[in-house]
Amino acid sequence: MNKAIFLSLPLTGALLSPAFAQFGPSKVATASASSRPAAVVRGGKGVLVITLNVKPAYHVNANKPNDPAYIPTVFTPAPMPGVIFGPVHYPAAKLVKVSYSPKPLLVYTGQAVITVPFTVAKTAGPGPKTLTGSVAFQGCDAKSCYPPATAALKAAMTVK
Repeated sequence: MNKAIFLSLPLTGALLSPAFAQFGPSKVATASASSRPAAVVRGGKGVLVITLNVKPAYHVNANKPNDPAYIPTVFTPAPMPGVIFGPVHYPAAKLVKVSYSPKPLLVYTGQAVITVPFTVAKTAGPGPKTLTGSVAFQGCDAKSCYPPATAALKAAMTVK
C-alpha cells in the first residue's frame, strides 16, 4: 500500500505543474508602471501610474473584496530617499457573478489603473531615478481562483 501512495505522488505533481504553468499569474494579468510627468522639479509633485491589464475571461479581486476570504489587489511602493508617496488610489470595482460564490464579487477586469501621488523633496538630488514597488493580486476565472502573484514594478523618473 505504501508503494502505491509513493508512486501516485510524483504523478500528481507532474499533472499539477503544467496546469499551473498554463494558468499561472502571467496568463491572468500583466502590470506596468510609469511616472507622470516623467521629469519632476525638486519640491514638485507627480503621480506613479500602475496599469494592471487583466486578460479576457479572467478577473482579479478588488482592493477591498466583499468577502474576506478573497485576496485583495494591493500596490506597495518601495521607500525611496527624496520621494514621499501619498495614499494609493484604486479604481472602482465591478460586480461579477461566478459559479463558486453565492454572491457577486468585487473585481477588476480589463484594464485597472492604480495611482499613487508623490512629492519630490526640495533636497532631492537631481538626475535619473527609478521608482519601484510591487503589486500583489489573485487572478480567477469563472470557475476557480489561482495562486496569488506579485509583480515587481519600476518606473523611470528624472528629478530636475
